[in-house]
Amino acid sequence: MPVLVVLSTLRSEAAFAMKPPPPPKKRMAPPPPVSASSIGHHTPTGLVVPAPSQRQVPPPPRSTPRAAGSSTDPRTPEQVVGNLLDGRFHVEGILGEGGMGSVYAGRDTVDGRQVAIKVLRSDFLSDSEIVQRFLNEAQAAAQIGSPHICDVFGIGTAPNGAAYFVMEFLDGVSLAGLLERERVLSVRRILRLGHQIATGLAAAHAAGIVHRDLKPDNIMVVARPENPEFAKILDFGVAKIGSSHSKLTRVGSVFGTPQYMSPEQAAGTPVDLRADVYSLGILLYEMAAGRVPFDDENMMNVLTHQMFREPRAVRDASPQVIPAELDALVRKCLQKDPKHRFASMHELAAEMERTATVLPADQYET
Repeated sequence: MPVLVVLSTLRSEAAFAMKPPPPPKKRMAPPPPVSASSIGHHTPTGLVVPAPSQRQVPPPPRSTPRAAGSSTDPRTPEQVVGNLLDGRFHVEGILGEGGMGSVYAGRDTVDGRQVAIKVLRSDFLSDSEIVQRFLNEAQAAAQIGSPHICDVFGIGTAPNGAAYFVMEFLDGVSLAGLLERERVLSVRRILRLGHQIATGLAAAHAAGIVHRDLKPDNIMVVARPENPEFAKILDFGVAKIGSSHSKLTRVGSVFGTPQYMSPEQAAGTPVDLRADVYSLGILLYEMAAGRVPFDDENMMNVLTHQMFREPRAVRDASPQVIPAELDALVRKCLQKDPKHRFASMHELAAEMERTATVLPADQYET
């Protein structure tokens, strides 16, 4: 069967450093569903958001923001910065750019909080599949409601027809950046971060959402008062929502990043939540060994290895001592047959918790 390969090789547009959010308020209701066909038809309401907060509106900035107009083009950041989207969100500066669009720092002029605004490139508006992927990312994150998922506050359409959504403003480093700096993490740090990622994905799975593109670029590690390394999952752009059979999830299509794909993703066959179990196993492997199980300049070789080659045991690949319990846990995540993996993220999280308790108290911290 011919396989259409759509590889996610760019670093996540949302992996950026930002200031910590204010103390959590009552969670907003998720935005209602938006279809790709509605994008490009701007309405005066613009952004789908709950009613404005009753808190006092901060004074306006010294320079009056420009209302977003038809000249706004997400491909030219200088034309977006300074705009006021939906009469509410002031765009303050560019944070990062990627293949689908750009992420901007912004501020909600109603309650003063900082936000991030992700804008789809206007030249993609005619591609309904890309538009739907963009909307999937916002809608999936908004449905989950886990502290380990980057929150989305609303979805909008700029006057020039470009889709955008407003999300939580994070301060931290991506797991990719952390591994680039430290190469490997201690066993206990691996278990703590892995448990948080599994907890967030369990909430996604409970909402009927499979991430399908779990990788270090899509995990942010931020500081919280109760936890200096708090994991946040980003980028649901290729998520499978429910039992969708759209072009985005059709058999024979491969979406994701080859080094982190499950064998069933690599083969272009249907996936379920156990595909995320496999990908999290690769993250655990990389945190322990400083490398992924399979890598090659030829991406088709990587896909083939994911489907057919057994990975080297993480105990043998790691420069540090890996306990047998963690080695067995990773090996179970990376089984080629989904039936032989952990059946759920709850089961995997429980095994990580159990593993942490059986390790000697004075070992594996550094």
